[in-house]
Amino acid sequence: MRYANSKDDANDIFQQAFYLIYKNLNQLKNPEALSGWVKRIFVNTALEVVKKNARYSNIEDMESAVNSNENWNDAIQNLSTKELAVLIQQLPDGTRMVFNLYAIEGYSHKEISEQLGISLGTSKSQLFDARKKLKAAVINLQTVNTSI
Repeated sequence: MRYANSKDDANDIFQQAFYLIYKNLNQLKNPEALSGWVKRIFVNTALEVVKKNARYSNIEDMESAVNSNENWNDAIQNLSTKELAVLIQQLPDGTRMVFNLYAIEGYSHKEISEQLGISLGTSKSQLFDARKKLKAAVINLQTVNTSI
């Protein structure tokens, strides 16, 4: 779901990735590397599907970042993993992809730019934009929760 726009898209990615794993299992030379190999297939499959279905949004002005660190720290501490996953899911496709690849999968900006066919600067800008949007969403969520 981190890469998909809907459960149907996620199911398609899941099925396609497992098909590729089954089809290419004989190519796995080192059984100890299975988990990394499977993860790589899933990520690459998700990226291919997203490339086919999405356009990357324009980058907003980087100067308009939210700077309320006190609210951010309080809000992030009170956030569950499920709530954070929902907020990540709501990001625009381009920013969500870069955020997932960088923050969750551990790819470098160079690797992301190669995988997604974008410039290094676009990768960095998309990550900045994702963090900014997540920060605003988390603070907004906390404000809503504390006012209830």
